[in-house]
Amino acid sequence: MSLPCSWVAVLVVLVGTEAAAQPRVDGRRKAEQVIVLRAGEALAAHVLRVAPDAATLVLFDAPVVRESVDSLSLQSFERAEVTERSLVLRPAEELRPGTSLRLTVRFADGKAPRQVEFELTSDPDAVDTQVEVRRGEKSEAQLVAALAELRGRCAVTEAALAPLRTRCARAGLAGLFVSGELDREWGVTAHRPERRAEAQGVRDAEQATVFRTGGTVMVGMGLENPLGQRPWAADSARLVRLDAEGRPLEEARRLPVALEPERVGPGESAWVAVQWEEPLEAPAAAVRLEVMDAHGRGLRWERLEIVPAVAEPPMAPRSRGRKVAP
Repeated sequence: MSLPCSWVAVLVVLVGTEAAAQPRVDGRRKAEQVIVLRAGEALAAHVLRVAPDAATLVLFDAPVVRESVDSLSLQSFERAEVTERSLVLRPAEELRPGTSLRLTVRFADGKAPRQVEFELTSDPDAVDTQVEVRRGEKSEAQLVAALAELRGRCAVTEAALAPLRTRCARAGLAGLFVSGELDREWGVTAHRPERRAEAQGVRDAEQATVFRTGGTVMVGMGLENPLGQRPWAADSARLVRLDAEGRPLEEARRLPVALEPERVGPGESAWVAVQWEEPLEAPAAAVRLEVMDAHGRGLRWERLEIVPAVAEPPMAPRSRGRKVAP
């Protein structure tokens, strides 16, 4: 089968762009690969380079049997998620040099080849961030259909990115002002509550500061991950709004967490922020706030006062991944 010259040109441009960009994470090159399985070929193990700095996503073109994956062999992984069509892997720490882990995934339809074998290894220079597993090569008609679908998805994505680009262009205080998110009369107020967080498995590196502008409230804090601990990454924040007597005003809600850097290694620190909107007609006097990872490690305030009062907010450094004293 031969492809039209225009397709070849598109593929050359895409491959060239990928080679030139060479995205990296913590010094490793982020790689993608396609594994094609053919009936009648001898079963061989396909190498997957995994790392704690990035998740490896494996996509299957046919449903797989989730129970066929040995979960016990992956119990030390920070992420090991299996669905009908995908597999997500992220070890909690580096695999030991010279060692590997075998993993078998079986297809649900029973057609040949019935399964795929993986060999999980660690490579200091590269990590596989996306892997596609296909059984047999696609026909020209299938490639045309896939290309049309991809173009449609790109058009939808481009339309969704347009307003985001506009918002990103209005960054900083100037962006807040012109967007109306900044209180034009009072600006931004800040205060630092006296009560510090209860630390669980981490350290409270910087006392929390509450920032307010209009109905927007943001709590910023510093967090340290002690040496000898597993990497820390925020799962989500749990917030309960309280009245002046400490009674809940509503049910607990989950909020996204902004983290810089996004993953805190042992002996490193990070800046953490949680933001929400307070109704101006019935604002809370305080909140109960938890910022935890998936293992229950993080910071907790039983009562964090959010009454605004002018104070000196902490200055976040521009450097990433600050090292802390053991």
